[in-house]
Amino acid sequence: MQRLQGSDPGAGGVVAWIDERIQARTLIGALLHVRIPFLAKTYYLGGITLFLFGVQLATGTLLLLYYQPTPETAYESVLFITSEVTFGWLVRSIHHWAANLMIITLVLHVVRIFFQAAYKYPREMTWLVGIGLLGVTIGFGFTGYLLPWDQRAFWATVVGTEIVGAVPWVGEPILELLRGGADISDATLTRFFAIHVMILPVVFAGLIALHLVFVHQTGLASPKRPDPRPREEVTGEPERTKPFFPHYVLDEVLAWYVVLAALVVLASLFPAGLEEEANALVTPEHTKPEWYFLSVYELLKHVPRLVGVLTPVILVVVLAMLPFIDRSREVRPRRRRLAILLGLIFLVGLVGLTIRGYVS
Repeated sequence: MQRLQGSDPGAGGVVAWIDERIQARTLIGALLHVRIPFLAKTYYLGGITLFLFGVQLATGTLLLLYYQPTPETAYESVLFITSEVTFGWLVRSIHHWAANLMIITLVLHVVRIFFQAAYKYPREMTWLVGIGLLGVTIGFGFTGYLLPWDQRAFWATVVGTEIVGAVPWVGEPILELLRGGADISDATLTRFFAIHVMILPVVFAGLIALHLVFVHQTGLASPKRPDPRPREEVTGEPERTKPFFPHYVLDEVLAWYVVLAALVVLASLFPAGLEEEANALVTPEHTKPEWYFLSVYELLKHVPRLVGVLTPVILVVVLAMLPFIDRSREVRPRRRRLAILLGLIFLVGLVGLTIRGYVS
């Protein structure tokens, strides 16, 4: 029997049917078949951060099957996941370590962009979206830390929200909004849960999509020469490039495998712990915020409160506005000695305060 025109039962026929309607192959080709500077070195930090976000979504969804976000049931549900659910401890531990590594890799990604001057023209908007992604990632860690509802999480959140509340003018309203009142309570847990699983993932996904569009349109930055301005004559030999697909993509996938292996090893050797259930009437000794707030926590011990709170706020604003402050076209490190020096001082101070806050 003669086949109907346009019908093809095979998988290839399905692909052709879809491509005929939405031009999928053209779109995928436009996304993948681009060329990048041969000397560009990203160290795959952006892709690893994206991969860790995917791990967070997958493991977080599995945890949601059992987690109950109320003060009466949150601790017991986490205890049940850890001790009763098959491989529940492993999923929770991978989620825990992926959250921490995601912050680290995104910070390193921002550091790499700064030292390579990849925030300059025409990538100012890409940089701004990246700073937004860094803020959302820290928000993920901050809101998720309270959800186990144990003593460490409860009191670390108390300290962390007090640091936020110390910001002049806007601190108190933000503190009330986060806590749902004057103290950490069931309203705080509900709000943190909603922010963690509903609001932040949507915001992060939107920013990621925007970030990837900007990166695709502007390309990767060359560490040797700035991008030419419009109507500017390009002199010298053309820069060597390499294909994004499959060369760079395959390297990225290999990096993901290494990170996944590291996550499994860390989760197995150092599983996420669970202390006693949260008790607002019992304050444990040496209460500290989570590690990414330790630098501010330690700074507040040595300077007036107002200075300690305003310093990170000012630094974040300066960091966000960096492409508009540093208007020099130079990208080579040896020609940016002042910027490199200031960046190193900032990093040494940040790491030093964090270590001191951890051991003190």
